[in-house]
Amino acid sequence: MRLNKYLALSGVASRRMADELIKAATTTVNNIVIIDPAFNVKKKDIVEYDGKKIKINQNHVVLMFNKPLGVITSMDDPKNRPIVADYFPKNMRLFPIGRLDKETSGLLLVTNNGDFANKLMHPKSLIPKIYEVETDLLMDAKLVAKIKKGIFIGYNQWAKAIIINQKRIKSRIKVLLQLHHGKNREIRRLFYKLNRKLYSLKRVKYGDLELGNLPIGKFRELNKIELNKVQKTLKF
Repeated sequence: MRLNKYLALSGVASRRMADELIKAATTTVNNIVIIDPAFNVKKKDIVEYDGKKIKINQNHVVLMFNKPLGVITSMDDPKNRPIVADYFPKNMRLFPIGRLDKETSGLLLVTNNGDFANKLMHPKSLIPKIYEVETDLLMDAKLVAKIKKGIFIGYNQWAKAIIINQKRIKSRIKVLLQLHHGKNREIRRLFYKLNRKLYSLKRVKYGDLELGNLPIGKFRELNKIELNKVQKTLKF
């Protein structure tokens, strides 16, 4: 088994992140530092990460977490800022699947199954994600069509979104929109390019998974039916 896959199945990180960790000389096999993610780990080999012996985790879990505002999507932070890890038991070796920026709240998946996380984060996955946005102005049909086709947001990138619906609530407009790719801060960059205010941003759906009434700062484990739904959503 490749060393990066071994780390992923041990709950250290996703396979892509495991590549970087291995190259940073954090991992030993039989007390020898290995920096090749493709190194072949044999059944009787002793693998250590960050000085601690690791084994393939047979009890994989995927959790749905309602991330609060102001919390960083990370399991550690040298500046001691609020992080996702603060909301989970210390004995659980977990990491987030993808990211929500500090000022975005809502549905975040967290797991100890690096292989599963790697599939979901793969660019080919195209899992639809639905966000709830509060902004200042309604969008007319012409602008909705333009956003669906794609708007240049800089750095040779285009933002594309499907506006599902929008409605006025007092002085604000609540917009429900769908993304597939989810580039870095894509929605924020899109609204900036449109010269629209963005008061709040919350992810409410990931594939067929809905945040529902899960309280802010709480998590629950996905059941087998939900996991199967997510896997069926994968496009490759």
